[in-house]
Amino acid sequence: MTPSQSALSALPDSGKELYSKAADYLLEIDGQIARLDKVLARLQPPVSGRVRISWRDEGSSATAKCKPVLVRWVRVGDKWRTTRLGLKSLVQKTPKSGAFYDTKDEVKETVRELSWLLNRRAKLVDSINALEKAVLYSCDRNQDALASLEQRIESLENRAAMLPCTWRDGQQVGTQEMYVSEEDQALFDSL
Repeated sequence: MTPSQSALSALPDSGKELYSKAADYLLEIDGQIARLDKVLARLQPPVSGRVRISWRDEGSSATAKCKPVLVRWVRVGDKWRTTRLGLKSLVQKTPKSGAFYDTKDEVKETVRELSWLLNRRAKLVDSINALEKAVLYSCDRNQDALASLEQRIESLENRAAMLPCTWRDGQQVGTQEMYVSEEDQALFDSL
């Protein structure tokens, strides 16, 4: 057992705890986003131009499933279409005229709160994705180097086993003379 083994044994538990905390935080944010979406539904008439939250699947990772995005609903003929609004300047993208004039200030405030929540959620999701990519990249990339190092360590262990044992746990236990070629001696001295 290596000295780091006991320290690293807590890593899986701390990782589970970390992901659990992140999931709880995301669920709390998503709950608040859903509440604000209901506020938007009550504030805006069901006409073309209203903004709402749409929950979309945008990838295969757990954090990309059911991702909330702010969209503008536009009626095209008999069908409703959505246009995704980016995370920047959301408050300025709110409808202000026509049927939306009476509630424009409340809609602005609601979208401001939504913008803050969506940005916090995006930052946490980006952090989780960056951590996962960094760990996987580092582990995968260094596998070949570790295999090569394993062979070199095994070679060193084999050569060290051929030497007479005069030291044990830092204490000299005897003296033995053994013939070592100049080539091997130079190699051992360089280590």
